[in-house]
Amino acid sequence: MDFINGGELFHHLSKDKCFPEERARFYAAQIVAGMEYLHSHGIIYRDLKPENILLSSKGNVIMTDFGLSKEGLTANDSRTATFCGTPEYLAPEIIKGDDYTKAIDWWSVGTLIYEMLTGLPPFYTEDEENMYHKIMTAELRIPASFSPEVADIITKFLKRDPKQRLQDANQIRSHPWFASLDWAALENLQITPPFVPQVKSDDDVYNIDAEFLNEDVKQDDEVPAGAPNAKDAFQDFTFASAQ
Repeated sequence: MDFINGGELFHHLSKDKCFPEERARFYAAQIVAGMEYLHSHGIIYRDLKPENILLSSKGNVIMTDFGLSKEGLTANDSRTATFCGTPEYLAPEIIKGDDYTKAIDWWSVGTLIYEMLTGLPPFYTEDEENMYHKIMTAELRIPASFSPEVADIITKFLKRDPKQRLQDANQIRSHPWFASLDWAALENLQITPPFVPQVKSDDDVYNIDAEFLNEDVKQDDEVPAGAPNAKDAFQDFTFASAQ
């Protein structure tokens, strides 16, 4: 895998508490372009969150961690039903246990935009069950500091009924919040990012969280109690590699 050393979006958001609207718009636009690309190839992402968004050394978005993604949803109304994702970003239809479409990813985009501007997802509480209840029923509170344009796009992304949710890529790109954006220049990385991480060299780890830097790379992953030892797991198998 490529070494991306601009740091997690989560890392920078934790340091800054919240982003100016211009910076949030830039990240959101690159995520929209990435999400549109995935969806056009029949892939539903299912785990958009600040921890899964990295910044390159130049400050551009890198979407990572496709462990929960699902392929094969090529039709606009293709559905799946697996309950998965990160609680703060789950769309209501996942929580209800309904079959769902790629529209869940756009709910997560709205949640992330809100978080970038305030520091927390819109329905966040420390109690997970209460948070699920708020995602399902609570009024979306728009801070007075939000511009009318960003308030509108967040509200449209966070429609609980997926049929009413903003999810058409052309409508998203033409939304007034993105009016000042040159999408072709954005996709060709011709727009200077509003924030450039402090990176001194290709192997600089300044922006990598200390939690990861302090891990012992030689330490084996913990084996659950009762699990077979990897060396013994295949002792009765007849396969032998060709010499």
